[in-house]
Amino acid sequence: MEKNIYNKRLNRNKKGFTLIELMVVVAIIGILALLGLRLYTGQQNKAKDALLKGNVSTIYTLIQSELADSAISGSVVWNIIDDIFEKSGIHLPAGQPQESNIADVSTEVPSLAGNGGWVFVFVNDTTTPTEFYINGINTAEDGWAFENHLVARK
Repeated sequence: MEKNIYNKRLNRNKKGFTLIELMVVVAIIGILALLGLRLYTGQQNKAKDALLKGNVSTIYTLIQSELADSAISGSVVWNIIDDIFEKSGIHLPAGQPQESNIADVSTEVPSLAGNGGWVFVFVNDTTTPTEFYINGINTAEDGWAFENHLVARK
């Protein structure tokens, strides 16, 4: 008879979880959190690159429309590109406004490392009409946003 009372008392006191059960649950939650964080980081880079492609396309469209509206030549080119960047309102993925990045085609290509999100315009004024090559640098990997530069010409 005493044995039954002892067993009933043991069963009654068995409330809650064991330490092993809690450790398994914490490990599963940790693994799920790690996977979610990894996916979230990848989506952030994709969003930044989508913003960059939009900025490149905006500058390309504005340059193309400026070329259609007026005759651009010589030193006027540099001033017009500065104005286009200023009035476009495009921003880098980090949030600060994009500054004008214009260079002659013959000059050295900018360093890709650390310039993620920037839009670059290269001018070839040795051709008639003047040609503009527009592209941006990816944030996710070191490379151009578009495989081939967008070319704007009159």
